[in-house]
Amino acid sequence: MTSIEQRLLACEQENVRLRKRLNRQNGLWVAGLLLLAGGGAMAGASLKNAIFDSVRAKEVVVVDGKGIVRARLGGDLPDAVMTGGHVSKRGSKAAGMIIYDEEGIERGGYVTQDNGSNAMLTLDSKHRMAAIMVAGPDPSQDSALTLITKDGGIELRSDGNGSRLSVRDKAGLTYQQPAITALTPDSCIHYKQIELKYPGQRSCQARFPEAACKACLGD
Repeated sequence: MTSIEQRLLACEQENVRLRKRLNRQNGLWVAGLLLLAGGGAMAGASLKNAIFDSVRAKEVVVVDGKGIVRARLGGDLPDAVMTGGHVSKRGSKAAGMIIYDEEGIERGGYVTQDNGSNAMLTLDSKHRMAAIMVAGPDPSQDSALTLITKDGGIELRSDGNGSRLSVRDKAGLTYQQPAITALTPDSCIHYKQIELKYPGQRSCQARFPEAACKACLGD
């Protein structure tokens, strides 16, 4: 055998050896990828069925099959978005749970507000609030249940001024039983401040008889 033939034979043997090494390496890569994919699938299945003793989070969002947000549990809830993209300000930082309809429009919630520390349960139409139940934070345990339409509403309230049922329309109070004849000093100060800030709004007359408001606010 000549030296050239020996070199060719050596090259062929080296090529065979390299091909075997590459085949072994490719097999290891494929096996590794399969194991990784299988492990990820098993981890996903395990996590899907996992039960946690406690979950600590700033926000949890629930979506439906279309990706539309249907519920939100959070420590700093965003303002409400109603029909047409109208944003309804909450007036205070709020924490709790909000529910949404099939269009992603807010339809109610169970929250506490930082400003005033009230606990509230609300139900909304697609356009505005329709019902609200409020419990105050103080030992007096002021509370109210209000049902609201576009043109008026009915309210069952219990606070320092007494317990009563009130009906009102756009012009103000139309019925109250038992009727409040005089506001407490704290309520009088509160409605005087509102009248100064929003003159002509008749906030007092929306909740109390005209005579009681005049005695507090003056003519």
